[in-house]
Amino acid sequence: MTDIRASVSGGIFEYPAEVILSRANRPIVALDIDGTLGDYHKHFLWFAELWFGRPFPPPDEVNPGLRLSTFMGIPHRDYRECKLAYRQSGLKRAMPCYPYASELTRNIRKSGADVWICTSRPYLRLDNIDPDTREWLRRNGIQYDGLIWESIPDGDQTCGKYNDLVNQVGLSRIVAVVDDLPEQTADAERLGILNIYVRDQPYNREPHVRGDRITDLSTLWECLEQDISQWRNK
Repeated sequence: MTDIRASVSGGIFEYPAEVILSRANRPIVALDIDGTLGDYHKHFLWFAELWFGRPFPPPDEVNPGLRLSTFMGIPHRDYRECKLAYRQSGLKRAMPCYPYASELTRNIRKSGADVWICTSRPYLRLDNIDPDTREWLRRNGIQYDGLIWESIPDGDQTCGKYNDLVNQVGLSRIVAVVDDLPEQTADAERLGILNIYVRDQPYNREPHVRGDRITDLSTLWECLEQDISQWRNK
């Protein structure tokens, strides 16, 4: 069976050639990683305390829509340096995975839908991002059929992982997207994606945040199961 590798706006997805044709009309569920499948916020703040040598607000403290650097009480320049160090450290491989993440992706695929991982991680800017991400997915039993990374802005070209997803697979195939960041769920709504779920986090509880709020991945699966069934009925 011949393998095909294709670029997805800075990311890579892999399919056997024979599978591409058979998957052309399958429904798709898009899942974010950091803050959705894995506990990034808690893990990063733990690293930041070690890196700066000082305590920061606990990860479960409600952040009323503030920039994380503002919430932490540090200059944004220092925050960016710390975030770069975190990404370079390889610790993303050890980020805690939320319960039921593996079962969620297995159930989605058993239902006849494809799982596309859509992440804001900057694949083309650090060599270790791709292997660290794929190893985290492997360690935690996360099944997936496609992987989209953060786009690199190109002039006035519209960027964004969900814009890339729509361009790659078509709007009609996207059953739902799941994310934790308000700007991402707003972007999904702008693109016309109908079923949008926001993973409840202390930093996204503003009333204007788009998406149906879910607090755990097993409940999410109950919602997605209905969405996939409705998609098929249409």
